[in-house]
Amino acid sequence: MDTSDGSPKRALEIPKGKFREKSIEARIHEQYESLPESERKLAEVILDFPGDLSAFKASELTALAGVSKAAATRLFHRLGFQSFDEARLLSRERREWGSPLYMESKPGTATSSGSLTALLKDETDLLRASLPKLDANTLDEVVGQIVGARRVFLIGFRNSRFIAEYFRWQLLQFRGDVHLVPGNGETIGEFLADLTPTDVVFVVALRRRIKELHAILTSVRDRGTPIALLTDPTARRLPGLATWILTVETRGAFPFDSCGPALAICRHLSVQALHKAGRRGRAHLERIERQHERLDIFN
Repeated sequence: MDTSDGSPKRALEIPKGKFREKSIEARIHEQYESLPESERKLAEVILDFPGDLSAFKASELTALAGVSKAAATRLFHRLGFQSFDEARLLSRERREWGSPLYMESKPGTATSSGSLTALLKDETDLLRASLPKLDANTLDEVVGQIVGARRVFLIGFRNSRFIAEYFRWQLLQFRGDVHLVPGNGETIGEFLADLTPTDVVFVVALRRRIKELHAILTSVRDRGTPIALLTDPTARRLPGLATWILTVETRGAFPFDSCGPALAICRHLSVQALHKAGRRGRAHLERIERQHERLDIFN
């Protein structure tokens, strides 16, 4: 960025490591009270929609805030960046990571539309981008493991948790020993220690994955237990630990990721597994239905 504004250049000392791993908005809030007016104007624009920073050129950003390039340079240096491009890279990384704050765009842009028509198109596009790319042989092998394994363990955290829970409820209809771990108040170590090669672990790991997930999958692999991983294209390292990888798209035009393709795959696997289970699966399903009738559970 051009730092010339007719005034002498002023070096800003930023302690090394002070801003390591911090988001742009966290850096701004730490410095906000001490910001000069021109830098504060630019900071306000960034705070409104930090995800847009990755799409702007330096000249566009300064024009939007009504400040000079020199003021922008001073702000980014104050925040711990060597250049505007470094700040833009961090914004892009946060957006790829899946932070809704960084995925939201300014009102009036194509990605800010909240209409049902736009939502329908977005969900349809994600399904079309996900389902045809899945390998039929991989899906069939996963189905075989779900039906034939001694026990099925499902793991998921944050948004991935409710997808894993949904999948468990479908599998329980036609087979026993299906477990969602860890449960409330539990730690996962007790379950990992008991795994065997005759079990199967199905992991839902959509983006914004917790750091511990790599260690968990490593422990599962070390037990010799096969792993089916349902994830998205942003996953790194985890696919190298999985026996089967099912990749779906989650990132659409809206601030929050879509779980539609992941749920669709779980539904597909459930239906195919029920068919593959044959008489045994149907008998299990019939026993469950008889218990529902006996207990008069439903209206």
